[in-house]
Amino acid sequence: MADEELAREVQELRKALEELRESFAVVSQMAQAYLRLINLYAQYGGLGIEVAVPEVTDPIAREIVRILFDLKRANVSQIARELKGRRGKASRNTVRAKLRELVELGIVVEVPGERGKAYALSKRVVKRWLELIGMPIRFDQTNDY
Repeated sequence: MADEELAREVQELRKALEELRESFAVVSQMAQAYLRLINLYAQYGGLGIEVAVPEVTDPIAREIVRILFDLKRANVSQIARELKGRRGKASRNTVRAKLRELVELGIVVEVPGERGKAYALSKRVVKRWLELIGMPIRFDQTNDY
């Protein structure tokens, strides 16, 4: 009887130890992600989406990237309206031209919208951003992008 009780207690201890190891692994990943964020902040002075797409140097195109990051997907009129609210002025022709450039760079993709064509950040850009900030999100787990 004592041997069975001892074996059960050892088994319970092994289970508790394994749970502690798993918890430590999660805490370790979180600490690494936190340090990565602090390093990015120190290196770039901020943590915006533009850190993930440094190839976008034009201020209007950069703001469009931020808008798409916030809205997930939008048509030209929605982007122009949001851009006007953020910058004080915007034209749909300028937005269209910048979107063409962003599509050519592979930063933005055309997606079906409620009323025709809409735009969203490419999965490559979103994945790069998530990796940069240390978020272990897989695209097969989300329908957002």
